[in-house]
Amino acid sequence: MDDSVLLRFLNNGLINVGGEDTKLEKLSQAAQDLANALKKTPSKALRFSLIAFDPEAPESDPVVVEALAALQARWTTYRNTFSSTPIAVIRAILLDALMTAAGDDDRVGVCFVASARNALPLLRADNERGIWVDVVARIEAQVDIRAEAEWTTPASISVAPMSYVPPQIEAPSVTAATTERTKLEQRMRAAAGPQTHDPQRGQNFATGGNQHWPQQNQHWVHEFGRLSADAIADTLDAVVAEIEITQPDLAAPFNQLAKSVSTYVDDTLKAVSVATAGLQRRTNLLWWKEAFFSTSARKSYRELPVTVAAAHMALDLFNEVPLFSPASVTALLSEAVLRLPGTEHGNDRSIRDLVAEAQDEASLAPLRSEAANLVGAPEGRGPLLALIGHSDHAKARAEEAFQIVTGVPADARLNPVAWATWIFRELQASKAASDASPQKRRAKKS
Repeated sequence: MDDSVLLRFLNNGLINVGGEDTKLEKLSQAAQDLANALKKTPSKALRFSLIAFDPEAPESDPVVVEALAALQARWTTYRNTFSSTPIAVIRAILLDALMTAAGDDDRVGVCFVASARNALPLLRADNERGIWVDVVARIEAQVDIRAEAEWTTPASISVAPMSYVPPQIEAPSVTAATTERTKLEQRMRAAAGPQTHDPQRGQNFATGGNQHWPQQNQHWVHEFGRLSADAIADTLDAVVAEIEITQPDLAAPFNQLAKSVSTYVDDTLKAVSVATAGLQRRTNLLWWKEAFFSTSARKSYRELPVTVAAAHMALDLFNEVPLFSPASVTALLSEAVLRLPGTEHGNDRSIRDLVAEAQDEASLAPLRSEAANLVGAPEGRGPLLALIGHSDHAKARAEEAFQIVTGVPADARLNPVAWATWIFRELQASKAASDASPQKRRAKKS
């Protein structure tokens, strides 16, 4: 426990358990219970994070209520130690749970890091900042390892040789025919002369063939050649016609070979596609940055008001990259926003004004649609996207509810770069939470 978040909170004087190790152990057990709940339902990570960041988190928030229930399950008499609801303790065990769960599920890490990068600049408790910076850096490094691995293009691509076992094919079978010798003999005698002798009967018979005898020279030779050639040719034709050759059925073996080749080529192309995916992503991002064209607004970013363009940039980049993306992607977004006309003057605006613009600007309808798909209506602590995606909800525009449902002071101000990165991170965090929902995971398994 020497490196635990709880112990660091205790050592910094942020929580007080009266110097009793048993009470600290109960806090640790409650944090582990919440970590187990996160592992079963990683989609809770976003709301857990937003409460953990906020020293002024409302006691009635569902996450606070859930954390208190986990604490009471391990420490029935905790109320005797704390005079009021121990928000600092709740935040500490939530952070400890998030860190534990992120070690087993990178989606929890994405939710936490993306939300933390937005919240840390607004964190008012300076005595906690060192703990948060360290935890965020550790989880971000872990997530970046996976992201960099998915984005890396290898120097070479290794493809296994094709595996194919040729089937056993039967040899062709030949059924031979035989010559009718008696018939051939009769015809050869007929070719030899007008008569033949049958020794068994002791008499001569007319052959019905050659009308000449050998002594007649040219006449006999001519007739003998013609008749004998016909006899031999007809016999050979009859023999050849009766020969039967049975060919083996090659359809099945060739079909199997074709399937094996097709599968091998398909697997090879997939291997190449996976290996070069990182390069393709980087190429697409460079094209996006240089073209400076918004696919969501269908016009150049330069034709849009600067904060509207910044919001479109965040959405367009979100649609270009996968969930696990290296930190350099956010840096690319920042550099792209800095190219917008007017950013050199800062143009800070209150976060509440920026949210109102996102709720009402006609061209940002795609952002509102994406936000509504990823995040539910405002209920308890949630991201700004909940207000943007559900602008008709009663709490979406209420000034007094703004900080309660977002944890962000209504008067906090952001420049266009910070606004774009804020939206991009919330989109990434919300997607991680959405992909981790039980319904989505069951759908993927089926």
